[in-house]
Amino acid sequence: MEKEVFKRAIQEFQDLNEKTTKCREFILDKEKFESLDMINRDLLIAQLKAMETYLSVLSIRLGINGSAENSETDETLEDTVDDNIEVEESKEEGE
Repeated sequence: MEKEVFKRAIQEFQDLNEKTTKCREFILDKEKFESLDMINRDLLIAQLKAMETYLSVLSIRLGINGSAENSETDETLEDTVDDNIEVEESKEEGE
């Protein structure tokens, strides 16, 4: 993967990670989430699942395409991926 494409993919991952976290937090906020009608609640849950799947795919693509020439961005990516994994693990423990 070209260095510029790799950097854009990292930015996309970080942006999506932030949006996914906000969506998850909204769903976990019982008062806000339950103020929605059932169809929108179901759609929001489906949206979160799709976002998490896409986040996983991006993470894998970045992992397999990372190289020594991308070492300056690898540290940022690793921190973001690690943060995302911690959130996922704590979410699973809460279920």
